[in-house]
Amino acid sequence: MSLRTKTYRNGVKVSERHGAGEWLQERISSLILIPLTLWGLWSGWTLSGAGYDGALEWFRSPVNAVLLALTLLISLWHMNMGAKVIIDDYIHRPVSRNTLVGGIGLLCLVLAAAGVFFIVRLALGSAPLPAGFGA
Repeated sequence: MSLRTKTYRNGVKVSERHGAGEWLQERISSLILIPLTLWGLWSGWTLSGAGYDGALEWFRSPVNAVLLALTLLISLWHMNMGAKVIIDDYIHRPVSRNTLVGGIGLLCLVLAAAGVFFIVRLALGSAPLPAGFGA
């Protein structure tokens, strides 16, 4: 069997990776983000006149804290998948591609950890930053 028959079937190039699973994950995250975005818009609209104390009270609600954390985590997951697709399409050198994908993955992980940390602190009634780190 030649190399050409291994990578082409009926004149169409056969996927060399697991693209269908990634495609499905992108669509699922998009569908999950639709109601979470609508909830976020509604929450922002209701908080617009609440002031600082109203915002703190909003964060103390477990439902709001969980939904906000889910929105953050799923948004970062979706962003990571989208950036990976763009990098795979346009960066062809394996070392550069792997470095960029790894860097963006690490950035998303750091943002997720920091975001969840601050959401939990606010939900528990603590200040968002420890004493001495604010302005």
